[in-house]
Amino acid sequence: MTVEGKGGSPDVSIVCVSLNTAIDKRLLVPGLQLGAVNRAVHVDATAGGKGLNVARAAQSLGTDVLAVGFAGGSNGDWIRGKLDMIGLPHQMVPIAGESRICLNMIDEYTSRSTEVLEPGPEILAAEKEQFLALWHLLCKPGRWLTLSGSLPRGLGDGFYAELVALAREVGAFVVLDTSGKPLKLGVAGGPHTVKPNEEEFRQWCGADPRDHAAVRRVAEELGSDYGVQTLLVSLGREGCLAAKPDGRLWLAVPPAVDAVNPVGSGDSFVAGWTVACSRGLGVPDALRCAVAAGTVNAMSPGTGEVSRDAAEAMASRVIVTEL
Repeated sequence: MTVEGKGGSPDVSIVCVSLNTAIDKRLLVPGLQLGAVNRAVHVDATAGGKGLNVARAAQSLGTDVLAVGFAGGSNGDWIRGKLDMIGLPHQMVPIAGESRICLNMIDEYTSRSTEVLEPGPEILAAEKEQFLALWHLLCKPGRWLTLSGSLPRGLGDGFYAELVALAREVGAFVVLDTSGKPLKLGVAGGPHTVKPNEEEFRQWCGADPRDHAAVRRVAEELGSDYGVQTLLVSLGREGCLAAKPDGRLWLAVPPAVDAVNPVGSGDSFVAGWTVACSRGLGVPDALRCAVAAGTVNAMSPGTGEVSRDAAEAMASRVIVTEL
């Protein structure tokens, strides 16, 4: 359902941005082999892209959410229809290009996942301006917004930085989850939270996140230079680090579980963190919520699928230690 509120800005707690939306297809393949003919025994499809995964998980955790982004062509129509079907409010800017399709092939025997991601369409200048107009309406003081994933062609590597700066000007809080140049440029806009994973942190900072002194140093620099309030570095099954500019550092570790499909766990983590922050929780409790959401997603065959009851139960099993 396309949602409108006063002045075009709906009354929601969290806005989740998905600029490179996709049809995410999950194929279950027995004994997946490269260079051979493989037959799937099960196929399902969801409206995806990292931002939509975040939105779906955040809504499941009991928060009013709005998903925004671009959608075009017959694939875009399918994405809108799917969002309507699951009752996820959205405002998707129509584009001339065709929204992408991404494949996640899971070996039924080993549960190993192989992803093939299309690059996505090119966004035209007029389409970019239409989204910026929407963004201005959505940025409200105290509102939380998430920016996730890759940028489609035509927007430029600095587009996240532009969105972050506009949000910060009015007192909105942004959680930024991207990589490469969009990450390097995006932090300069001053997001509230930056969340690279382990490999993204290495590429960005040239340091090992297990070097706690390096993580503290990066958090201090982000805070002093750009006003970033929290640096999160996800470590997969080993949990997540959270660092503040004043040197405080926490490690959150989930319990050992049997992972079914880890795809979307990082997005569910972002959802859990943002939901917790929007409710005023401090770092330790927000970390528990985030790690629990990511862990519950990994135990589900779907992507961005988080049961609120399961996440709340899991949160009590997450161990958070201040280092």
